[in-house]
Amino acid sequence: MNAFETREKAMEQMYFLASEMAFKIQSRRDRVLAHWVAALVGATDVEAYVAEIIDVRTTAAGDEGVIAKILADVRAAGRILNEKELRVQMATLIASETGADARSR
Repeated sequence: MNAFETREKAMEQMYFLASEMAFKIQSRRDRVLAHWVAALVGATDVEAYVAEIIDVRTTAAGDEGVIAKILADVRAAGRILNEKELRVQMATLIASETGADARSR
């Protein structure tokens, strides 16, 4: 194996690890976010709600699907939460998961 092939393999491995880490961070963020929303709407089965949010993400809906579901659930519960507030909460949770908030202090 020459140096180019070695470098290529290393780059592939770095990409894989970065993708895996991003997935884990988003999953953790979604779990914490779902707990927050469950408390906001008064959900009785928090773990079932967490599973619903994770299911939305894994069905290729991504952040936009999660946002749409949460906003619909909040409105159905008669609560008020706008999309901007939700996105700020999501960004805050991502920052706390990555440690970015501690570095910015």
